[in-house]
Amino acid sequence: MIMRIVKYQTNLMKNLLFCLLLSPTWLQAQTYVPFISTTDSSDTWMDMNSCQDFSCFFSYTNRYAIEGDTTIGSFQYSKVYIKYKYEEGTVTSQWCNESVSYGEYYYGAIRESGKQVFLIQGGAPDSSEYLAYDFNLSIGDTLPSPDGNPFADPDGRIISVIDSVLVFGNYRKRYVVDNYKYLIEGIGSSTGLFNALVYNQSECYNGMRCYAEYQSPDHFLQDCNMNLNVDSIEGSAEPPVLVKIIDYMGRETSAIPNTPLIYIYSDGTTKKVFHFE
Repeated sequence: MIMRIVKYQTNLMKNLLFCLLLSPTWLQAQTYVPFISTTDSSDTWMDMNSCQDFSCFFSYTNRYAIEGDTTIGSFQYSKVYIKYKYEEGTVTSQWCNESVSYGEYYYGAIRESGKQVFLIQGGAPDSSEYLAYDFNLSIGDTLPSPDGNPFADPDGRIISVIDSVLVFGNYRKRYVVDNYKYLIEGIGSSTGLFNALVYNQSECYNGMRCYAEYQSPDHFLQDCNMNLNVDSIEGSAEPPVLVKIIDYMGRETSAIPNTPLIYIYSDGTTKKVFHFE
């Protein structure tokens, strides 16, 4: 009888310890992370749209930033500006146009209310806002399309999994529609900030390349050169300086051998590093 009591108490302590270890993660996962964290240009997104046929290709690399706010009707919005790099060229043919160009313009205005993000695109009437993101949904619900097209493959936007990912040391909810496409609270879609969540053209690619706050990127780390400016890219003679090292959980660390790490440099670029020892 005494042995049973001791065994029961031991199992109880193990279960309590397990719950305590899980509780910080669970609690953090329940804390909503606003989509618009500041109005001082600290939030920056990089995404890409590209298509190709058997001979030619074109692609846009886009940088979005929050720069100030404005009042439209009875609502206050954050203003979104975009810089882009456009490229076109050849895949296999010699008859394709070859060019590179840069530009920037006012993209639109976004506001957030009740865990929903609304966008008025630049040039649209003041009342023509659409629902780009909704972070209130559950498994089985259909996500809105970030590009505002309600007819864009609704069957492909049904939430199959909701879990959490670690970004800047805090857990954020992730809404998965398949293994490759998902949304993250406070960041947006893996296919790009205002790109379609589902696209059917097999020869095209839409993807989030980088997300940064205060010039520090996390989670999306494929292409974090935030300049997108001919002069700054071609005229930069100084080599980038290593700013910090983080592990794959987003925690700052020192250089550790036999461990996959991410090196972040002063120009916003990143490098995945693994040193053997």
